Amino acid sequence: MSNRSTESKRRCIVPSSRCDAALVLIALAGCGGTATARRDTIAHQGPTAVQQATSIDSAGPALSSITAVAIGRAGSAACDTAAVVLRETLALPVRRMDGSFADSFEGKSRVGCRLIASGSFAALGARGDPVGALTRAFEKRHWGMDLRYQADGPDGSDIGMRHRETLCLVLGRWDGGDDSDTTTAPSSSDDDRYDMIIECVHDVASNDDAGVPDSIWSTARAAGLDSLYAIAVRVQYPPYIDGDFDGDGSPDAAVLVEQRSTGKIGVAFVHYRTHRVFVAGAGTAVARGPDDLAWIDEWEVLRKDVAFDTVIRDEPSTPRIGDALWVARGDSASAFLLWTGRGYVWEARPPRQ
Repeated sequence: MSNRSTESKRRCIVPSSRCDAALVLIALAGCGGTATARRDTIAHQGPTAVQQATSIDSAGPALSSITAVAIGRAGSAACDTAAVVLRETLALPVRRMDGSFADSFEGKSRVGCRLIASGSFAALGARGDPVGALTRAFEKRHWGMDLRYQADGPDGSDIGMRHRETLCLVLGRWDGGDDSDTTTAPSSSDDDRYDMIIECVHDVASNDDAGVPDSIWSTARAAGLDSLYAIAVRVQYPPYIDGDFDGDGSPDAAVLVEQRSTGKIGVAFVHYRTHRVFVAGAGTAVARGPDDLAWIDEWEVLRKDVAFDTVIRDEPSTPRIGDALWVARGDSASAFLLWTGRGYVWEARPPRQ
């Protein structure tokens, strides 16, 4: 996630329509002067009225208006979780609005909730940047990143967090300043402020926009994998890696996937020459291995003719017919997935030194 600059402009959040007119005028005035009204917090607003548009910056894009509609029990539970994550991680009061709106990442029509909180960089301390802190907090609750919704810039940072069919867009907004502008003196109060927006919606992950070329995924689609597995865009984008895994001289691909019914993570190996697909994990236990690889955050290919790789720093003891796929969680655990001629086997390795 990007670091903010020390130069600044003022950003503000305009209260919703349930606030009285005087409070709205105070908040609007805060965009040009005081930020007092921006610190006022409004509790969860039920689906009883049409919400006004919410502005993060009077000179920048506004958040879309929210039309109050019921979001359902599952959606409400996800929003409750996101509110707890935001409040507990950053120690901030949270304003929540439920309904239909255009999301703040790509303007897509959604139904769900929007959570807003404002804080101080100085108060973050060892927690680092606010988007990174929230990402780690979601991951501890078994949510995974969706890198289709990742963006970084001097004035903010975005990431998508997914739990099966619920997507939460985590959007950080602050003033990164303009390094080319030497005429404007920085304002320490503005420079220290950030705004967090979390928008949680029901979202069935599509494999069409996951970044895997049709030349690879068409084989999996023909085998019926679309209905059973969603391509998981959580370790890298695009979420596949090439290798000759079956050793037949033709390139194959390993695609990270999630079993739709359970949320378990695994790898779909697509063999080009034979047009066959083998799933390891994602609800299917691989020989000698687990049925869920949700813990991995790294993967690499160890080529058949390479005895030692400077990234992997290890090699399997199982004889290699083709390239081996290495998966890992930092320095804590790692394993190889290797083709035996009939299927894939799992070889766990000790932690890297």
